[in-house]
Order: sequence, then structure tokens, then C-alpha cells
Amino acid sequence: MNVGEQLRTMRKKAGLTQEAVADAMNVTRQTLSNWERSVNLPDIYMLARLAFVYHVSFDEVFLGKTYFKGGRTMKTNYSDAQVENLIGRHYPDAREIQILSGGLVSQTFSFRSGTNRLIFQAGGRKEAYEKERYIGRMYGHILPVRAVNGVYVNGDGSAYCFSDYIEGCKVFDLSQQERTGIVPSVLDLLERIAAIRAPADSGCGRFDETGAARFGSWREFVSSVYCDDLYDWRGFESKGFDIGVVRKCIAVLKNDIDCLDIGRPCLIHGDIGSYNLLAEGARISGAIDWSLALYGDPLYEVANVLFWNEDKLQPLVSALKERYLSDEPNEKKLRCYMLRIGLEEIHNTAVLGEIGYDDAWVLGRLREIAERL
Repeated sequence: MNVGEQLRTMRKKAGLTQEAVADAMNVTRQTLSNWERSVNLPDIYMLARLAFVYHVSFDEVFLGKTYFKGGRTMKTNYSDAQVENLIGRHYPDAREIQILSGGLVSQTFSFRSGTNRLIFQAGGRKEAYEKERYIGRMYGHILPVRAVNGVYVNGDGSAYCFSDYIEGCKVFDLSQQERTGIVPSVLDLLERIAAIRAPADSGCGRFDETGAARFGSWREFVSSVYCDDLYDWRGFESKGFDIGVVRKCIAVLKNDIDCLDIGRPCLIHGDIGSYNLLAEGARISGAIDWSLALYGDPLYEVANVLFWNEDKLQPLVSALKERYLSDEPNEKKLRCYMLRIGLEEIHNTAVLGEIGYDDAWVLGRLREIAERL
């Protein structure tokens, strides 16, 4: 889904016409139409105003993701005063507190303390911050990841953490030329991540903040998406969604599941995207948000980038297609992985009500992959 499609989806979810939004934004209807067709795009100021008009968070507009049926998972949305108070509680000399674009369920700020620049994050789950700390401790010496200095929980159960600042800007903010220029560095990062073997007896699939994964084998993790005890596809159908697409995808996945044997599982970031990569010049300086990290086949990382087909990462998408889709065994595995990624996404949003991409787009993408790739 490109930026224009995302903006159009958000407007429709808000139940607004182009005329109503244009009037609220004090722009012409043609300007809004151009944004929704990606003829040209709004600047940061206009994106913030769109978020206000659509009653969504700035991150939803900025990062290009949409909430399914208005679902929220952020426990607490802190005011500026509360943020300053929380930071000051741990760093009394904190200064230059600045808001950064966070994740879909978090707030992120940078600040200075002494000679150090640090990051404050709030709104996410304690387990996610602990997992980030685990990644830093285990792999910080070989990967450009944040070192988490402390994870805390307030009386209301909301969590926050502090970590070291990584220089660089999000790939999302780079120009087209700059995004093309960082492709070699991204490919190098993917290779470095893929070279990291999972700890012995750690299991497969997504792991927790201690590094333990729940599945005994990689094939068990992939096939779990059609396990009735774990995924409620009857609930999906009862909500009026097109179960035919899901059945088709599951049939393809079952037919090809035997090709997914791997040796010892490797580390997978699980959410490589323009908003989780930091760049400094032509070099990737940071890979952030490891909450979806897992152990398994490194091709799953490639499949994730290809499935989401992010507008901001087209140079990388092209490079990955050239490298991996020319090989038939890889192509079959990638299709299996993309189907699993899409099935999990649509189940989480449609059945569980979690945050995710627009359901119509995900179903369309699944249909395309099952029928054409």
C-alpha cells in the first residue's frame, strides 16, 4: 500500500468525503486528491493536521499503518509534563527533551543527560522493552542495536524504558536517491543478522524476553497458522470476511510445507521496514524495535520485506527479488512465508482486534501471492 492509498483508507475509515477534509484542512479538493493518488505528498505539518482531522495518532499517518476498527493497545498516552516528570525521576539533569516518531503503540523522546544523548520510550509492553534489552545484551557487539539501560513499570501497569541514542535518521525520511544508496548497507545488515545462530535449545518462532521460543521446530511454527487451537478462522468467517482467500492460502501452504526444513535456526528481526532502520549517510546505523524477533529461516526476513512491499523500500525490494526469486526452491519457500505472514496479520487484526494494516489490502495481497507468485 503506497502513501496515497494509506491516506485514502484513513479518510474512508473516518467516514469523511474529500470535500469535508479539504475544507477542514483549508486546501483544495484537488490538492487532497493529488495526495491520495500520490501525485505529490503532504509535508510533515500537513500530515499532523490530517492526523487531527482523522482522529488518529500522528504515527498512524507518518508510518503508514492504520488501526483496525479503531483498536488501541497503548495503555497510557503521557502528556509533555508527565514525560518530563518521568524522565526527571531517573535523570534529574535531563534537558533538550524532544519528541520523535515512535511506534504504533508507543511514544518516543530523545533527551540529553550530562554528555550523553538518550531515548525515552513509553506506551509499549514491558515484555517488548525487556526483549529489546535482551537483544542489546546478546548481540549489541555485532549488530547496530540500542542498549536498553532500564525498564520500569508505573503503578497503573504502563511500562517505559531508557536506552542509548543511535545517530541517524529513519530510512522513511530519506529521499528516493538516498534510499537507493543505502541498499548495499541494508543487504549487509540482513546477512549479519542471518549469520547469527539461535542459542542451543532455544526453540523456533517468536521468542520472549529470555530468548525462549515456544515451537520445537521451524516447520511447526510455520504450520501453526492453520492450527485450530491457535488461530480462530471460524471467528474470522463469522465476522463476514472472505474465508475463501484464507482457505486458498492455507491449501497452498499445506501443499508446500514439506519444503521448509532448515538446520539450526537463525536470528530474524521480523519487522524490517523504513521506520525501523536508521541511516547515517549511506550506512545503516541502527536496527530498532525487535519486539517481533524470532528464530528460524533467514528467508523469512526477506519474505517479510517482500510481502509488505513498502513504497519507501522499493529499491531494496527490487534487489531482494533479483537475488532470491530467480531460484525455484527459494521462491517456493518465500511464497509459504509470505502467506504465513499475511494470514497471521489478518487474523490478529480481524479476529483479535490488534493494530495492523487495512484488512482489505492484506486480503488482496494474500490473494495475489497465492494465485500469481
